[in-house]
Order: sequence, then C-alpha cells, then structure tokens
Amino acid sequence: MKKNLTKVMALGMVMTVMAGTTAFANDTMLIAENPNTKSIEEVIAEAEASMYLAQEGTVASVEASETEGVSIVTMDNEMGGLRFAVASNTIIVNRENGSYMTADQLTEGMAVSVVYDMNSPMGMSMPPFLGNVAAVVANADAGAFTVGKFDNELTDMKNMLKLNIDNVTTSIQNMQGSRIRLTDADVKGQDALVFYDMMTMSLPAQTNPSFVLILGEQTAPAVSVPLRETAEANGFSVKWQGKAKPILLEKDGVSMELMLDDATFVVNGVEDEAAFATELKDGVMFVSSEIFE
Repeated sequence: MKKNLTKVMALGMVMTVMAGTTAFANDTMLIAENPNTKSIEEVIAEAEASMYLAQEGTVASVEASETEGVSIVTMDNEMGGLRFAVASNTIIVNRENGSYMTADQLTEGMAVSVVYDMNSPMGMSMPPFLGNVAAVVANADAGAFTVGKFDNELTDMKNMLKLNIDNVTTSIQNMQGSRIRLTDADVKGQDALVFYDMMTMSLPAQTNPSFVLILGEQTAPAVSVPLRETAEANGFSVKWQGKAKPILLEKDGVSMELMLDDATFVVNGVEDEAAFATELKDGVMFVSSEIFE
C-alpha cells in the first residue's frame, strides 16, 4: 500500500516539472539548462529511491504566521499550489550562486522548489498545507539540480547520475550548518540536494556538482498548525469533548490528549510539553507541530 501511495505521489510530481530545452556543448558533455524535465518513470523511480520529494512552482505570497519568526509561503503550480512554513532556520538556497537566503528574500513570481520528506503530513486544504520542509531552492529556474539518494560510489539509486565531487571546489553542506569541512565520504549513502551545470552523456551520466546539501538528521522547527487538518493528515481521528475536557486524538492504538490554552499533551498516559500551547483562533484550533513527530 505504501509503495502504491508513493507512485501516486510521484505521478503528481510530474505535473510540476518545468518545460524547457537541453543544449549540447560537445560530444561528451551537455549543459543541463532544464534538468527537471523528467518522464513519469523517472519521477516514480526517484520517489522510490529517495525519502525526499521536490515540488516546483512560483511564489504567490509570503506572509507572517501566528508563530514568531515563521513565514507562510504560498506557491502556485499546475497541481493547485502549496502552502508551506518557513522558519528562521529553514534552509533556503539560491540556485543562481549557492548562497543562503531568508524568507523575506522570496519574492512574488520567483521560481522555487520545495524539498520535503515524503512522509511529512500534508493537510488536505486548498491549497494543501505542508508544515515541515527540508529545504527550499530559490530561483529554481536558474540551473540544474536534483534530489536523490547516492550510494558508496556516489551514484544515485536510479543509476542515472554519478557525482564526481571535488572536495576543494564543491561546496558540501548539511542541515546542521556544520563548521567542519565535509567531503565526498559524507555524501555516500545519503539523500542529497545537488546543484550541477554540465554532465556527460554516459550511463550513468557524470557531473561535477557545484553544491551538495546532505538532507536529513535535522529536527524541523515547531510551528503552530491547524489541529484537525494536520491530525487527519497524520491518520488521527479528532474528538472535541468541550472546553473543560481534553481534546482526544486516536490512531492505531495511540491515544493523545490536549488541553485548550495548555502546551502540555499526553500520549498513551505519558505527559510531555510542546513548544506552543493549543489555542483557538477565529474558530480554528491550532497546535504545536512537533506533537505529531
């Protein structure tokens, strides 16, 4: 069932692929002006090989959320769009030059690509709401990039692309912003976002990437999210029992209790504290996102 769901998600990703052309530089190298034009089979294979997906579009708006330091970006695309949260420590990288950006530098009409864990809950509102994102590629139409998992030979799991990393000229980063110099050894066996400009016409194609972001391992910052929408996206049922009683969430033997105006929550009898209190705003209940992790 999970495999079939992955294919459905992957098929949906096809509709976000940008149109364009590919120009040949010579007999052995090609300039990937539009690397994100993929067949259905390629997108399905990518989704099954990596824990991460990418969805592209253009920025429609950037607005401050109820949570301090968190912005909500609305993106338009052929799938009906997407809303996603960007916190102060969310990685936003500029495809033009590999520099890091902040949410206030995302402007209306800018091409972006949102990279997210395929298991991240996505609310069924219109457009859907994605609370947790791994990274955002700004100016996504400025050059080639890919998201995939790379083996010990630095070949992606689809055997389509091999990375020839130069540990001097290739910028290798991780989600923690490590101050320690990372090398090609750190990329092996990892999911990664890769920027590149040219690749060989061999199989697999080979490229010297300019930028590699190793994905994963970072705990997404907590944000305030709609309770019912997010709970149901995670498979929970929601039962409102009145202001004086706990809100009850249940799923596959997991029972969670939340109290209005309280950051404390209880999972199967074990009490914990969230970053934000559960609160009612304009008739909609909001809760701290990490209770679903």
